[in-house]
Parts: sequence; structure tokens; C-alpha cells
Amino acid sequence: MKQKLETVPAFFFQRCIAFIIDVFLVSVAVSIISIPFVDNDAVSKLSQDANEVVDQYVSQKIDEKTYFSETMNISYQLARKNGIVTLISLFLEILYFVVYQFYHNGQTIGKKLMKIQVISTTDSALTMNQMIFRSFIINSILVEMILFGFTIFSPKEIYYYGDIFFEGLQFIIMLVCIIMVMFSKEGLGLHDRLTHTRVIQGQAVKEAELCEN
Repeated sequence: MKQKLETVPAFFFQRCIAFIIDVFLVSVAVSIISIPFVDNDAVSKLSQDANEVVDQYVSQKIDEKTYFSETMNISYQLARKNGIVTLISLFLEILYFVVYQFYHNGQTIGKKLMKIQVISTTDSALTMNQMIFRSFIINSILVEMILFGFTIFSPKEIYYYGDIFFEGLQFIIMLVCIIMVMFSKEGLGLHDRLTHTRVIQGQAVKEAELCEN
């Protein structure tokens, strides 16, 4: 007798809700852990300065060149002030989306609540490398690492335009992933195909016995 694993693809809404739950949980954890390390007064002042620059530009009190120069400077300062928050966020995202999910059979808390899980489409079991590359793509971890490097090692001009480019690139990647999951026949996103994984309904997984010839 031989065992065959029958799987049913997860619905888009299941994946979407699970993703929202997971992002919310990680965001709350980051916010709580970051409290002792954030200079709230400085961050609030920079945010206020950013709003004032926008108001001045809209009311034509400053020209376009001044607007971009001030915006670039404030964005860079905010990124550096929030550097520790970004570092904590990266650490928790890797811990949760990669390590936790790998050691819990391809499930995060959100996926468990929605009764879905990530599996490998290859003959072997889900690997840590698959989880790493999958999370780099769909959870924006790689982009965050690149931008954190820009914050630490690059001048403000490179950081500013790098931020615009990579944030835009990540948005396009996310959009492509969503469209592919919604409309592809197999329900596979770009991140699924590149990492040879798929998301299935956990409750729909059953073992069927097949007779060998």
C-alpha cells in the first residue's frame, strides 16, 4: 500500500486575511519592543516639519527644488532616527515569517487561524531556504534590509532615491503576486513559483491509499 497526499489550494481570502493578521501581530510586537529605543519627541518634530514643508509647497511659499531638498533631508533624518525600529522589525520578521513558520509546518498564527499552510511543491519536505526566499519576496524583508543598509552607509541623496525605487519595486512585486494568486489557475503567486511552494487548506489535506500494481 502507498500513501498519497491530496491537497486543496487555499482560497485568496484565506491567504489575504492570514497575511493581515500576521502583519498586525508583528507590527504590534515591534511597537511594544521599540518603545524604550524611540525618541518620540524628535520623530514627532520631524513628522511635523514634513507636514509643514508640504503645506508650504502647496501654498507656493517654496519652490519645487526647495521642496525636494527639504523632503529628502527630513526623510533621511527620520530613517536614521527610526533605525533601531527597522532593525527590531527585521529581526522579528525573520524570526516569525522564516524560523517560526518553518518549525510550525509552514504555518504562522494567521495561517493557523485560517487553517492553511505552506508546503513544498518538490518531492522533498519544505526547507529553510524556501522559507527564507519566500519571506524575502512576499514579506518585503529583502527590501527592508537594503534600505537599512542605505540608511547606515549611504548619503541622503542615495537613500532618498533608493527608497523611492525599492519601495516602488516592492509594490509592483506585491501587486503581481496578488494578481497571480487571484487569477492563475493553480492559485500560485510569483513568490510561490520562484520558491517552489504553494499554500493549501490544512483541513483539506488527507491521505488516500492507493494500491500498487
